[in-house]
Amino acid sequence: MACQPAPGQPSTMNVSTASARQKITIAWIPKGLNNPVFEVGRAGAIQKAKELSAAGPVDVEILYAGPVNSDGAEQARVIDDVVARGVNAIAISCDDPTACIDPINRAVSAKIPVMTWDADSPQSKRFTYLGLDNIKAGQAGADLLVKAMGTEGKVAILTGVPGAENLETRITGFRDGLAAYPNIHIIATVITNDDINLGIQAVENAMRANPDIKGWYFAGMWPLFADRGSMPLWENAAQHRGMKTIAFDALPVELGLLRDGYLSGLIDQKNWFWGYETIQIVYDHIISKKDFPPFVDLGYNIITKNNVDAMLQAWNTNDFSKPLPPP
Repeated sequence: MACQPAPGQPSTMNVSTASARQKITIAWIPKGLNNPVFEVGRAGAIQKAKELSAAGPVDVEILYAGPVNSDGAEQARVIDDVVARGVNAIAISCDDPTACIDPINRAVSAKIPVMTWDADSPQSKRFTYLGLDNIKAGQAGADLLVKAMGTEGKVAILTGVPGAENLETRITGFRDGLAAYPNIHIIATVITNDDINLGIQAVENAMRANPDIKGWYFAGMWPLFADRGSMPLWENAAQHRGMKTIAFDALPVELGLLRDGYLSGLIDQKNWFWGYETIQIVYDHIISKKDFPPFVDLGYNIITKNNVDAMLQAWNTNDFSKPLPPP
């Protein structure tokens, strides 16, 4: 494990020859290891680490660590653990913005820079946050749903862990976006705790209690990871009753559901770049002493049937750099 660097300095190692390369270790911490969406970001982090190691003066190592399930207290312990292991920096998606404050601040006090991605802890001493403007993204979700279902009807919201900063703000944006439509009524907000099976149960229970739901807003894609047939009430309503669903993320499983008519639109958070860009930012902060603003806007893509094939091609080639056609 690399020794802990001074702020803004590359890590140093106890080496016996002048030709030995230095190494920095970056802990990349998701909300939970059981959520497949974070594997996409991990792949981006590993790719960037390989590129930086090949092109730069130091080897970059990724330490992928996190709680098995989304749990603010357990994630706080993970932060303390990677600090004790002597990592050079931390990049974290905060399960609970409040629970992350003290452990992030302890890491910074130990001269380990911390940045957040996807979900912020704005009151902590993290040096920057990489994500999307969740208010605007939520409003975009509302616009997509209105275009798909019309200006009246019952709508339900699916969320993850209550209190997660990114989810709360994108739901606020969604509600703001629907405020101009008094005949659209939000009748339920159901919770998954970032768990696929809980998400399936939550959606099906809501469909059973409100069979006339006309639209869904998924603030994350949790139940969509399940095999087709896992949500028969939702699937039947989408295929045969004209119910519309807008969801976050744009992983291949969702793109297939969009192409086949189960989903009407996706808000792509650029999950792969959660890793790819965070590692670049941390590297520049340590090696080049580069400062960053408190918020770095990663932006988002809107995916519809008009550009779903281009997004699938990006996944097939693992090349997300090309602009997508208009949605």
